[in-house]
Amino acid sequence: MRVLIVNTLYPPAQIGGAERSVAELAQGLAATGVQTAVLTLGAGGSTERDRDGVVTVYRAPLRNLYWPYDGERRRAVQRAIWHGLEAANPLMNGAVDAVVAATRPDLIHLHLSTGFSLSVHRAAARRGLPLVQTLRDWSMMCVRASMFRRERRCVRRCGACVLATAAKRARSQAVDHVIGLSQPVLNAHIGAGYFRASSTSVIGNAASDRPVQPRPAPADGAGVAFGFMGRIEPEKGIEVLLRATAALSGDWRLWIAGRGAAAYVARLQEAWRDPRIVWLGQVEPAAFWRRIDVLVAPSVWIEPFGRVVIEAAQQGRGVIASRIGGLPEAAQAAEAAILTTPGDVADLSRALQQVLAAPDRWRAAGPDRARWTEAAIVQAHLAVYRQVVESQSSRMAADAAQS
Repeated sequence: MRVLIVNTLYPPAQIGGAERSVAELAQGLAATGVQTAVLTLGAGGSTERDRDGVVTVYRAPLRNLYWPYDGERRRAVQRAIWHGLEAANPLMNGAVDAVVAATRPDLIHLHLSTGFSLSVHRAAARRGLPLVQTLRDWSMMCVRASMFRRERRCVRRCGACVLATAAKRARSQAVDHVIGLSQPVLNAHIGAGYFRASSTSVIGNAASDRPVQPRPAPADGAGVAFGFMGRIEPEKGIEVLLRATAALSGDWRLWIAGRGAAAYVARLQEAWRDPRIVWLGQVEPAAFWRRIDVLVAPSVWIEPFGRVVIEAAQQGRGVIASRIGGLPEAAQAAEAAILTTPGDVADLSRALQQVLAAPDRWRAAGPDRARWTEAAIVQAHLAVYRQVVESQSSRMAADAAQS
């Protein structure tokens, strides 16, 4: 089987949870004998081809007003033009068509589509190729891909987002199979009228199959080490967490790993100068897990999944997570977990204090045998691919018999 995976970015570009997950899937599929290629975006002026091990990677040029992944803040009018073009950008069709022609896939698997607009859906339809789509964010429903605006979660979609994503909603009806990272994100899209004819499944992100990172034995009287790992931005609830530490009593430390807009991070560091709060910046996960006892995932946006929570459970760490989106599902894997009300500083502070009251219970949490390991993820996708390809073959045979 030949599979073309499409995602907005691919390592080494902007390495986050989505990029890591897509790369792990591509490598895992290739290891089973699937001929795997990846189509992603690049900042150059033409499509570049390189290799990631046995996976062929095509980096197509983004045909839009600007490259949005350079950290620069654009003016409102520029952002409006960019998103207006993204709604139904025909300029991406040529590059996508060329890669599809070169790879000759039996199936296309679309992940994050931002930047590609509708070009992948169009290419699949023109060639009669089966199309599988994974919902990794809210970009099919929201121009910001987050359902979060002005530091608040969107209770409902605004008219501008409904209008700007109308073509995506229409194109979704031709997707053969849609995968949600969690049941809530899948239900939300179907409830909004997307993917009405698609078969569905829930496949989460993988926890590492690698050995658990050992946690050093605490010294006598050592406090609890809390940890936050992710993008440093308001929707991740970092300010909620920082405020929640203000009322804590007891011995604790908070390790913060991740990166964000430089001005925003500097403002937070200036406002919270507590020496018990340590800003690590971008670090390797292994270095983070060795430091902490309990992961805190205080998101206030609707997280589609929460990969870091699954990783914490797999590493034998306790979890405090917001009761929102896919986080509760992910937190079920942890041996010790507390769910809190998103955005509620007092509720999060109580949860942190609960851990401080019984630190030995949280340090005794064992590693989870995660449902979504890298191997399980690959096998789950292979089952979907076979189902979709066989279903198409059956339809074609039936059509041929009637003609």
